[in-house]
Amino acid sequence: MSKLAHDNDASLADFMAGWKRHHQYSLMPEGFAVIALTNFGERPLPSARLAEILGRPVSEAETVARQWAWPGPQVENGLITINPERVLLAPRRQLQIGDRRFGVTGCAPDVFLYAPLVRPSLQVEETCPATGTPIRLLFTPSRVEHVEPAGVVVPVPSPLEVDCVEGMGTPGCKADATLCAECPFYSSAEAAQGWLAAHPGGRVFPVREAWDLSVHREWRDRMSALLNLDKTAPSAARPH
Repeated sequence: MSKLAHDNDASLADFMAGWKRHHQYSLMPEGFAVIALTNFGERPLPSARLAEILGRPVSEAETVARQWAWPGPQVENGLITINPERVLLAPRRQLQIGDRRFGVTGCAPDVFLYAPLVRPSLQVEETCPATGTPIRLLFTPSRVEHVEPAGVVVPVPSPLEVDCVEGMGTPGCKADATLCAECPFYSSAEAAQGWLAAHPGGRVFPVREAWDLSVHREWRDRMSALLNLDKTAPSAARPH
């Protein structure tokens, strides 16, 4: 599955256009803003700061923070904290940020949304469900630093499949037990063939290629502008 093959595949353009629409109209940045501003739970976030960024009253900003079922938000005394251990679901992968190590749920594609938002780096460890191979990934805000084994892929379902999930991210959402449970990292494209067969319209991408997809580059630019994050070097990858 070479990048050249992707570039010459007209259906990929339709696939990415669907994901672009999903990011623009369905993917709300507020929950990821809380991840960024707390550095995934390292420090509390004043509600007033989130309200300022979102351009909403403090009460509305706190309501927004509370409504996200993941990654374990809590609002108390004007401060917003997150703690993935509050989520009453078995962790699917292990994250390490600095000296902190903790388990999280969620889909493998979610990693590409929050990895650019934490500092100084994000290490991801997971076990391929098809082969039992340990997977280790390392991201900095601007790039993929390490992929082990080298052929690791991320499955990306059809945007139509994702759009059918109601209340994404909210307490009543069942996506983690269904869609997210079925979207882990795989050790290779071959290992992901069963997933592809079960998810018509879905695709798998090598980790570095997934990082450089246009929807992820646009997401990083959008969040950097919203949160005034450190500027990162532009990707040299060819656009999709």
